[in-house]
Amino acid sequence: MSSLLRRTGLTVAVVALATGLAVATPRADAATPDTVVRAPGHEADAVELAAQVRERQHRLASLYRQADARDRALLGRKAVLAQYGYHGDPDDVVAVLPLASYSLSAGFGLTGPLWEAEHGGQDFGTYVGDQIVAVAAGVVTEVSYAGPYGLRTIVTLPDGTEVWYCHQTAVSVWLGESVDVADPIGTVGSTGNATGPHLHLEVRPGGGSPIDPMDWLRAAGLDP
Repeated sequence: MSSLLRRTGLTVAVVALATGLAVATPRADAATPDTVVRAPGHEADAVELAAQVRERQHRLASLYRQADARDRALLGRKAVLAQYGYHGDPDDVVAVLPLASYSLSAGFGLTGPLWEAEHGGQDFGTYVGDQIVAVAAGVVTEVSYAGPYGLRTIVTLPDGTEVWYCHQTAVSVWLGESVDVADPIGTVGSTGNATGPHLHLEVRPGGGSPIDPMDWLRAAGLDP
C-alpha cells in the first residue's frame, strides 16, 4: 500500500502542477485552512482571494479522491480494507486502522514535559505525507488549525463519538462532508506540538473526555 499511496501522491502532484494548484503548509497563526491575512484597505481583494483559496482546496480534495478511487478500483474493496487491518466481509466493516503502516509511539495517559496534561490519544509514527483514512464512517465536523494539535480533522460518528486526527500536513475533506470507513482524511505531518511526523488519534465518546483509542479499536475487532 505504501507504493500505492506514493503513486497516488505523485498523480495528484502532477495534476496539481498541471492545473496550477499548490498545497500550502498550515501556518501557526492560521485559524483554519481557509484563513488568509487581510491587509488594511484591501478587504475586497482579501474576500476574493479567500474564495479562490477555498475553490482550489475543494478542487485539490477532488483530485485526491479521483486518484485514490482509481487505485482502489484496481485493488478492490476487500483488499483496501485489509491494508488497514480489517480482513472480514466488506459489508460488515465497522472500523479500520488509520494508517496502512506505522509504528506505535506515545500511548494514552502518559504524562511528562511533552504534554500540558495526560496524553489524550495514541500516536502512530510514520512518514510525512502518508495517507490517513477514516477509522469509521461519520461526518466531518471540524477542519482547522488547533494550536498544539496542529492541523486537525474531527469526524463525528453516528453515535456522537468524535474521532480526532491531529498534526496533519494536508487535508482531503471539508466541513460537513460525509466520509465512509477507510476514506482518505488527509496526510501525516508534524504541525502543532510535535517532535516528528506522526498521527495523534483521539477517540471521544459523545464529544466528551477521551478514552484509550487502542481499547476502542480492539473492541471493533482490530489488532493495532
